[in-house]
Amino acid sequence: MNVSAFWVLIGFVFIIGLCIGSFLNVVILRALSNESIVFPASKCPVCGNKLKWWHNIPVLSYILLGGKCGFCKCRISIQYPIIEILTGILFTIAFIKFFVASALLTGGISLGNYIDTVYSWVVISLLIVMAVTDIKEKVVFDAHTYSLIGAGLVYALLITGFAVYFSVAATGKLPLNTSFLVNNPLTDSILGIAAGTIIMELLARSGYLFVGSRAFGEGDTYIAAGIGAVFGWKKLIMALILSIIIQLIITLPLFLKKLFDNKNYITFGTLSGFFIYAAIFLLLQSKGMLSNSTVYIIAAVILALIGITACVNIIKGIKNNPENMIYLPFGPAMAIASLLMICL
Repeated sequence: MNVSAFWVLIGFVFIIGLCIGSFLNVVILRALSNESIVFPASKCPVCGNKLKWWHNIPVLSYILLGGKCGFCKCRISIQYPIIEILTGILFTIAFIKFFVASALLTGGISLGNYIDTVYSWVVISLLIVMAVTDIKEKVVFDAHTYSLIGAGLVYALLITGFAVYFSVAATGKLPLNTSFLVNNPLTDSILGIAAGTIIMELLARSGYLFVGSRAFGEGDTYIAAGIGAVFGWKKLIMALILSIIIQLIITLPLFLKKLFDNKNYITFGTLSGFFIYAAIFLLLQSKGMLSNSTVYIIAAVILALIGITACVNIIKGIKNNPENMIYLPFGPAMAIASLLMICL
């Protein structure tokens, strides 16, 4: 493929992403308004007029209309072009990673390139939808989280099925050894769902001990289960660590100021310890130094204990000084962490 053809293909993929992003806007807004994503036709939420086809061109319509409704001239939310452009960018990055780069490494295009690319697009779309509904209304819909879990399981089942097929074709026998049964993608996905559910529920229910309510919403548990289904239990740990880091980066300036104002140095110390240990953990994992399952589990448990200690101290501080509470939904942080892991 020459350079010109490559950029034409990249442009085409970006346009596909823009169009899917436009559809994701519909999914987000219809979910929040409890409407079907099919009917009624797209309309202005203010004046109720049905939009013309040229009002629905991704990004371009927003620019040509000056960010205003073509009928009542009310301001159109900036969310529309942002989601469209973001989806286009992420789809393009995933295409380059799972289709172009993979094909170059293997010396040709295979069925796996198509499967991996489409699968990454599905996961990206679901993560965007869940993140935006959580940001806008602090709500995560079961239909979206169940779809993420289902996508992860179906993909893992498909990849495991291919592995079994090629093993039988090569050896004439089913791979029924312990190593395959424990380490195949489907088992990893199922363990990821269980791990995501257990970890988030333990963290969420720890809130009852200190403030009489959950520390996280139930939607966060479903998101974690979906991430576990997509990445498996080991990468789930990395996703949750990144999520906590992202969440803390977002809230850290205000939260640290309140810690210093309240002279809560214990919480500050445990948070610092968590950051340092998490950075070391991620570094060792990226270098392949935690490949031993026993060592990995021990290191992860220690990290979890430090994280729980920090959470306990934070919850105690909130209980004693509820006016100092800083709340941001955790779902978007998990979605961002997962998107980073998919695209980087």
